[in-house]
Amino acid sequence: MPDLSAIIENGAANPWLYLPVAILLGALHALEPGHSKSLMAAFIIAIRGTGAQATLLGVSAAIGHTIVVWGLALAGFYVGDKLILDKAEPWLILISGLLIIALAARLVLSARTIISRVQPHGHDSHDHTAHDHGAHDGEDAHEAAHRHEIESKYAGRKHVTNGEIAWFGFTGGFLPCPSAIAVLLVCLQLKQFGLGIAMVAAFSVGLAATLVAVGIAAAWGTAKAASRFSGLSKWSDRLPLISGAFVMALGLIITLRGMAALGWL
Repeated sequence: MPDLSAIIENGAANPWLYLPVAILLGALHALEPGHSKSLMAAFIIAIRGTGAQATLLGVSAAIGHTIVVWGLALAGFYVGDKLILDKAEPWLILISGLLIIALAARLVLSARTIISRVQPHGHDSHDHTAHDHGAHDGEDAHEAAHRHEIESKYAGRKHVTNGEIAWFGFTGGFLPCPSAIAVLLVCLQLKQFGLGIAMVAAFSVGLAATLVAVGIAAAWGTAKAASRFSGLSKWSDRLPLISGAFVMALGLIITLRGMAALGWL
């Protein structure tokens, strides 16, 4: 893989031709260990997300990545420090980890609330529920209670808003690609602002493509597994709780990494 920053700095005849390479670098960056792949997949499973929500998640991560790259590159350009990423990265890791923990805690609490709503009840409880909520015409007490149970269950699936999904994806983009920052710094130094914008956008498109693919695969795989294996149905209500706990564990790991990088551990 060519060093795009060196190519641009050495005055390539047409560096715009390397935009596809920048897209590929962005896609490969998303596949690096410790990036957002596992977080994205676990989050989609935790919220029982759809393909559209997976797309929102990936695009939000790309936007967060673009903002952080521009912020660090501009800071490095104006203070004349090309090592700005090395100094900022521990803080970005720490902030990202803390934000992930906060949202994961909300996911876990919401999942526990939903599970408590749909726990099996005894016959007396069904009668009581049916009496409280009313039965449709032709329903007995047991049928009315079961209907209410299903309505509560599926209504609870909307406990995560699009804003929260976008925010989670945004924080997932907090760890920028060093190559993207290096290329942007070179473009700024050569006053090729249009090329810099295009290159960072290309990096982010590649990143988004990978993360969207991971999210859609997680959403599709979960739905497919649940439809094909009836034994998984009893775990379907607990899967968001398990995935939310996994997201929180990853957030803790990221936070500890940031603290260690800052010398706090």
